[in-house]
Amino acid sequence: MIAALVPAKALSLAKERLASVLSGDERRRLALAMLEDVLAVLAATRGLSLRAVVSPDADVMALAQRLGALALAEPPGCRGVNQALSYAVGELSPHGTDALLVVPLDVPSITPAEIEGILEALPQGRGIVLCPSKARGTSALALRPPDAIPFRFGRNSFVAHRREAIARSIPTRVLRIPSLVSDIDGPEDLLSLLEHPPDPKIGLDQSATHRLLAEIGLAERLGSAPVRQGT
Repeated sequence: MIAALVPAKALSLAKERLASVLSGDERRRLALAMLEDVLAVLAATRGLSLRAVVSPDADVMALAQRLGALALAEPPGCRGVNQALSYAVGELSPHGTDALLVVPLDVPSITPAEIEGILEALPQGRGIVLCPSKARGTSALALRPPDAIPFRFGRNSFVAHRREAIARSIPTRVLRIPSLVSDIDGPEDLLSLLEHPPDPKIGLDQSATHRLLAEIGLAERLGSAPVRQGT
């Protein structure tokens, strides 16, 4: 069974690099909208048996449960995303999970087909799939088994994850997926997202993030022409 796991930090800490263009409440709403989009994509992805979210935030947990995902409350003792993910792997073990996909919440443009491509690239035996970001981070990580390597998310995590795999002789495949190369980190990323509305051909209403950005008038705030939404 393959499970998808989305880590989410406390909403009070969400997207602090966007403070120059979004208020604290708007950043909170943005994180929830992106999580909604990512969970919708995962629900439409073939090959996934379980969706889970690990977070210390009660509002994140409530949204995950409402959308049919397993909500894993991050213990107070966890320090950072890597410890939270390791905790979640242990919690998923009783569900019979033999492979895991870790995907962040700040990639709302990802599609089911792209997720399926990651799963298809995952070796049937021991192995991992790495999807690098433009900043040499890791935008998605698939593992079989779920604890194949220690989690090393953070600065330069792409290199760190590859080193862990090499040290353990774990077969590694690297996929560069356009929608995963750039996450939503700065104002320029929001502008790029506005310029690329959801593709209606994927057959999925993946527009919670776009609806929010339209509602708060972000295009005008950033000096961009209004972007036409997909239908």
